[in-house]
Amino acid sequence: MSKASKGQSEVDRVIENALRGRGGPRSRLVDAILVLLLSRPMRSSEIGEVLGKEAKYISSYLSYWKDRGYVDYDLGLWYLTPKGEEYARQIAERETDERFNEFVALAQKIASRLSQTRNNKARAPRADVTDKSQSFIVELTERPDKKQQGNRASVAACVLQSLKDRLTDEETEVVMEMLSHYTMYGVTYMYLDQLAERLKADYEWLIRRVRDLQSKGIVYIYTDPRLGIRVGFSKVAKEVLATCGHGR
Repeated sequence: MSKASKGQSEVDRVIENALRGRGGPRSRLVDAILVLLLSRPMRSSEIGEVLGKEAKYISSYLSYWKDRGYVDYDLGLWYLTPKGEEYARQIAERETDERFNEFVALAQKIASRLSQTRNNKARAPRADVTDKSQSFIVELTERPDKKQQGNRASVAACVLQSLKDRLTDEETEVVMEMLSHYTMYGVTYMYLDQLAERLKADYEWLIRRVRDLQSKGIVYIYTDPRLGIRVGFSKVAKEVLATCGHGR
C-alpha cells in the first residue's frame, strides 16, 4: 500500500468512527468535518472527496457552521476556529477513549484466560428471553429479603419493565445482571470483570453488548486506571430508577 493510500485509510477510519459517534447537539457530518480539519486547513473539494460529498454541498454546509463560529474561511481554505478546534478535540478524545477501552478489555481477557465463550452462542428465541425477563421481574418483586433490598427489588423490576422494549435479548441479560447487583448492594455500577464472571461471558462479547447499551444511552463506560473498566447506569437510566422509586 502506498503512503498516500495508507494515509487515506487512516483518514477514512477516523471519519467512520466520528460518524459512528453520538454527535451531541450537532450533526454527525459536522463532527466528521471538524475532525478532518484538525489535521490541517482544507479546500471544500478535498473535504468532499474524503466524505463522498459534492464540493458545493460542503461549501454550503460549512458556511452554515461558519456563521455559528466553528469554522472560518480564507484564501480558498477552511480551517477551525478555537471553538471548532475545542469541539473537534472532544470528538477525537472520545474516539481515543473508546479504542482504549477495547484494548483494556482485550488485555483483561488475555490475563483472565476465560475458558467459556458466548461469541458463538445461538440467540435465544425472543419468547424465551421474554419469559426469562418476566420471571426475573416476578422473582425481584416477591423476594422475602430485608426491607431495603425488597424496595430496591421493586424498583429494579420497574426499571426492567420500562427498558425492555429498547433492549435486544443479549442486552437484556446484561441489564438484568446489573439490576440484580443493584438490588443486592444498592450500587448502580459494576466492573467489566465482575459482569463477565457473573454472566460467564467472553470479554469480546460483553464489551460489544456494553457499547451497544452505551450507544442507547442506558449505560456509561469509565476506565479506572487501578480497577479496570467500570460500567454504570447512565444519567437517563438513573432517572428511570428515581421515577420507579418515587412510585413505590
